[in-house]
Amino acid sequence: MDYSALGFKEILVRLEDDSVAVVTINRAAQRNSFSMGLVNELVRIFELVDKDDRVRVVILTAEPTAPAFCAGADLSGGWSGLSREEKLSDFRDPGCRVALAVYNCRKITISAVNGHAVGAGVTALQLPFDFRFVWSGAKIALPFIRRGVTPESLSSFLLPRLIGLAHAKALLLTGATVQPNSPHVQGLYHDVLPTREDVFPASLSFAKELAANTSQVSIAYAKGLLHHPGDTVEEMFLLESRALAEASKSGDAEELTRAFFERRRPNLKDTLSKNMPEWYPWWTRVDVKSRL
Repeated sequence: MDYSALGFKEILVRLEDDSVAVVTINRAAQRNSFSMGLVNELVRIFELVDKDDRVRVVILTAEPTAPAFCAGADLSGGWSGLSREEKLSDFRDPGCRVALAVYNCRKITISAVNGHAVGAGVTALQLPFDFRFVWSGAKIALPFIRRGVTPESLSSFLLPRLIGLAHAKALLLTGATVQPNSPHVQGLYHDVLPTREDVFPASLSFAKELAANTSQVSIAYAKGLLHHPGDTVEEMFLLESRALAEASKSGDAEELTRAFFERRRPNLKDTLSKNMPEWYPWWTRVDVKSRL
């Protein structure tokens, strides 16, 4: 698949080393604000890379010269433009659409935050990712209650799980603006870099190492166990046992073990399209798209 031929306008997409998809927000003139066009393109690209066997890792970033990584929702039309449905129950949060597409992506996902981030620039474009790299000078703002609205983009689900309920309340119930050294976001970022220009290279180096040395199948299993655990330790006992039994008989498991003992780079061949068993996914998927 040639991503450059898909006609994206709000994002730029390229492949690095034929294994790392780099998605760059392309709205610098609008401070990379979170528009419906950006929403639709991000949902599409994460659904596409999930099914592209070439892609092992996905990085989302912005140009380091842009005014912001993402300045939050495009409110040029006010909040009234957010929902046009006659029934409020028919509304589906655009930020949740993006967050769910990222969260459900079976590949490793990285958010390379090389600028200030506000609202959805944090909730949709950072929290659902597996790893987050950030510039030490970035301002991180979650001002929802100071705009008369509520947390969105799955943030009320994800943020407490990432940093704990007390810290999530400290951010969401105050509308605070913090920086990566704040005690309230400790542990949220995999790495904090001194300059904006350092963020993407660090995330790309990390991505390439993972792409070369991890199994697509193992990653999908591990993310499934973390995102869709059982309700009891006994259920997790059974889920982990089945996942381990399935993964251990894969070609990648044999190759990675040999490469480890032979001290060489592995030659990984298993893909999600060909090597995932019928047992996966073990959870029941909820249809949230019927009213989008």
